Parts: sequence; C-alpha cells; structure tokens
Amino acid sequence: MELTTSVSPNASEAFARILRAELLSNPGVTRIPQCRRFTILYSAGSAADSVFFLESGIVKIIKRGPENKEVLLTLVKAGEIFGEDALLVGGPRQASAEVLQEGSVFIIPKDLFGRFCNSKPEVWRMLAELLAKREQGLEQKIELLLMRDVEQRILLYLADLAEVMGVEEEEGGHSVQFSQGEIASLVGATRETTSSTLNNLARRGLVSLGRRKMIIANPTTLREAAETPRLRAAAG
Repeated sequence: MELTTSVSPNASEAFARILRAELLSNPGVTRIPQCRRFTILYSAGSAADSVFFLESGIVKIIKRGPENKEVLLTLVKAGEIFGEDALLVGGPRQASAEVLQEGSVFIIPKDLFGRFCNSKPEVWRMLAELLAKREQGLEQKIELLLMRDVEQRILLYLADLAEVMGVEEEEGGHSVQFSQGEIASLVGATRETTSSTLNNLARRGLVSLGRRKMIIANPTTLREAAETPRLRAAAG
C-alpha cells in the first residue's frame, strides 16, 4: 500500500502554474515570504475566509483533542493549496494548519479564489481532483488505523515520506525531517509506543534515528517488511 495523496505530478504542476501566472499577483492576495516552523496559519474554530497556496515548505493539517493530543490529517507540499474548506462549507475551520518545514505561503480571500475558479472551469476540475485524492488519503489512514499494527503503519508512512519529501544524504538514503512525536501523530499511536517501535526498527537496520531526523536507506525494503509478516516476525 502506498500512502501518497497528492494529485499526479503533471496535474499538480499545471494547477500551480495557473495559480502563479494568473492569480497570485492579483490585488488582495497576501504573500508571507518566510513562515517559520511551528507557525500557526489558522486554528480550528477560526473563520474560514481564505484559501492558502504553499509556494515552498511543508504544512500539516491537524486536529487537537483533549490534553493537546494531535492527529495529523494531511501533509501539504509545495505547489498545493489548503484551507479549501472555506470554499465548501464556510463557517469556522474544523482543523488547524501549522508550518512543519519553513517556507513561503500566499493567502487568497475566498471570494477572489471563487471568482477566479468560475472564470476557468479547468481550475475547478483540478481542485476536484485534489479533494478526491485527499479524501482517498483519509480513507487509507482509517484503513491503516483499523487493520494494521503500529509497526506496519510506521514502516509504510516512512517509506512514503522518504519518496515524496525525503532529502538525499551524501552517505546514501533519504532523510525525513520528522520528530518521533510527529511520527506518533501521523500513525495514531502514543509517543512511547512509537519511540519503542522506531528503536526496534533501528536495531534491525531499517532506519537510522537522529535529532528530529530519520534516515531511510531503502523505502522498498520498508514496504516489504510491512507487507510480509514472516519477515517482520523473524526480524523481531
């Protein structure tokens, strides 16, 4: 199972090109050139009055529960929009958006974005594809939570993250800039269970752990370990 939820590269790039060329320079659009890590772009309960375009960096869409427990719903990557609930339901936001990797963000008033989409039907189609993919991603997350154990979830997510946003290391492999707490949020497990599982995977040579960083040598190997119970049992 692959967990990538972005639209296809060609569609995503075409969508971003149109927005950059014809919308982002319009009056009323605000650009934040440097959003630092942990910046809250909007919170659950705030007014859903704008749509965001991520020029660079990574943003996480999350919900927080009692005792500040966090559930990660979606990762937004460069060239994608988020906050699209402003177009669909109005009212207050149902989730929060927080900068995970420093980058640049455009804020587009929802009325302006709506008028732009109405003038270009192909933009509505691209937006519909994006939303369908995000819904598919949420369905996959539910399936993982119900049908896979914590180790399988971690293996599959790390493999996907390494391929989608991993940074190549000089010594080989792909580094993923996530803390163990953020991985716990991603896979829906406690921090203690996640830490214990990651340490076990590190002892088996599947990942290398560093400060706010994990190095995955081979995403394919992680997927095979997650999908092959006999290998997982033998390695444990």
